Amino acid sequence: MEEFKWLAGEWSAMNKVRATPTTPAYTDTYFYSYPLCEADTRISITGPGGMARPYLTFDPFRERWMMTFTESVYGVLQSKGWQRDSIVFTGCLTILGVDCEIRQTISKRSADEFYTLNEEKIKEGTWVVTDEFEFRRK
Repeated sequence: MEEFKWLAGEWSAMNKVRATPTTPAYTDTYFYSYPLCEADTRISITGPGGMARPYLTFDPFRERWMMTFTESVYGVLQSKGWQRDSIVFTGCLTILGVDCEIRQTISKRSADEFYTLNEEKIKEGTWVVTDEFEFRRK
């Protein structure tokens, strides 16, 4: 978990959501807490709604990072690790009842700032940006 210990703490996030054929673009602000848990073997997330949920851990048997989603969005994204200051997670999630293939890229900008880009793979096989987050430590 050493590679993610910098994430522990309180963060404010500006979420920019792209327009879709049925919804306009919009921006929201959220607050998240990422505590280290279980003898520093995983990180939980507390976001809107105030309920802590499992979020991030490392599977030493498969040598992969595992990011879990258990509320409104369900599933697990996986990553083989960091490339410089970025890490890419991919996998299938169920979002509001719809199955999607998702790619999430987290880019660490400093100890107090990071950026997350979420993309969905569409039928043609290309990745389309769905939303992005700018995080700043509180």
